[in-house]
Amino acid sequence: MTDSPSIVVAGASGYIGKALLPKILEKFPNAQVTALSRSAQKSDDPRITWKACDLFSLKSVEEAMPSSVDLALYLVHSMGPTAALDQGSFADYDLLLADNFARVLRRTKLRQMIYLGGLIPETAHMSLHLQSRLEMEDVFNQYELPSTIFRAGLILGAGGSSFQILLKLVKRLPVMLCPRWTQTLTTPVDLETVLNAISRASLAADHIGRTYDLAGCQPLTYVEMMKETARRLGLKRYFIPVPFFTPTLSRLWVRLITGTPKDLVYPLIESLEHSMVARPKYFFSDESKGRTYFELLQSAFLETRSNRTFFHFRAQRKTVRSVQRLTLPEGKDAVWVKNRYLTWLPSFVSPFIGVRTDGETSYIFLRFFNINLLVLETSLERSNADRQVLYISDGLMVSGEKRGRLEFRVVLNRQFVLAAIHDYKPSLPWLIYKYSQALVHLFVMWAFGRDLETSDQGRHSEKQAGN
Repeated sequence: MTDSPSIVVAGASGYIGKALLPKILEKFPNAQVTALSRSAQKSDDPRITWKACDLFSLKSVEEAMPSSVDLALYLVHSMGPTAALDQGSFADYDLLLADNFARVLRRTKLRQMIYLGGLIPETAHMSLHLQSRLEMEDVFNQYELPSTIFRAGLILGAGGSSFQILLKLVKRLPVMLCPRWTQTLTTPVDLETVLNAISRASLAADHIGRTYDLAGCQPLTYVEMMKETARRLGLKRYFIPVPFFTPTLSRLWVRLITGTPKDLVYPLIESLEHSMVARPKYFFSDESKGRTYFELLQSAFLETRSNRTFFHFRAQRKTVRSVQRLTLPEGKDAVWVKNRYLTWLPSFVSPFIGVRTDGETSYIFLRFFNINLLVLETSLERSNADRQVLYISDGLMVSGEKRGRLEFRVVLNRQFVLAAIHDYKPSLPWLIYKYSQALVHLFVMWAFGRDLETSDQGRHSEKQAGN
């Protein structure tokens, strides 16, 4: 084992990350830890170097990452705001973040990467939230990283978002209407079990290439957890089954009672339609045997927190992020997608808008007045066959203060291409932009996605005809 391992923690300022740092340093007292966070942090421990890192920016990850990494811990989940206007699902955001991290990690001398994801039900029809957790694993496998995967359900602790929702429901409702999802089985786990598992598996060769389920006790339903939590708090609560409560009503109800942001509530409630039970043959340890949920609560911090603590990041004022997942036609790459977009766009928005390209510069202009709306500069330095980066350098629709970038990125073993706009600040007044240009952009990207699908279907038809 390396005496002074180089360790990188992505998501170090989060609930799990902050608790894990002391554990990792306890196991590796001579380690040099690079802690990545959206915003600058400070530490009195000379072994920890905090770096502000925008995981949406491949360049930012490259600059923050040490040249040599022994252990990387990935604790990032994107269900919070990233800009003043977010256009895209958290699943596509998570996919892009993980892809950035993995692309940079593969260039280091990485010995192990540990990812903490969620329990996965054994069903073909999963919620978007659970599909996203599986996709993260697929990303790390795609880049052939030496990975150890941990899957955990509801993690008990004051900083756990799911546990905070449960606590607030129990504390605020003397009588609780219980929709069907409250009868779903799950396997909760205490924070200490999670931290011990990650610490023990760190830089342990026999855990590389393995996937583990974490459990703190035997499986139980959500309504049973709420009853036991009420008993632990000394509260008398009544629980009434209401089978006709739809997921939509449940989301609104939970959000109303707990005040939790919808970015958290909606994905979590959708996931609760499935039983999420840890599989005994994939247990990391047998610590959960014989323990009860009530016993786990003895060590859990049962104070509720302000909803403002869910998301520590404050978006830059009036910035836009838009990430759209499009089907990548077979045999095509990011260069082809970029060129297709620049030739397809003027035909789609004709006769009002045109596109002309001069070398690596493309001009999207208003035809009758010959006014440049957007000027896109392809970066040869930052682009390759799998990723095309176009900096928004000028144009009537761009604020001179922050221009942003457009990228086309091939992901998930060439199944998809992400069309993404980052850090764009429009010149239009904000409200006008939100209900005009922003909506037009979504419609254009939807139509372009349809064009790519049609192109792929046409290629398959020709291939079948040739056979």
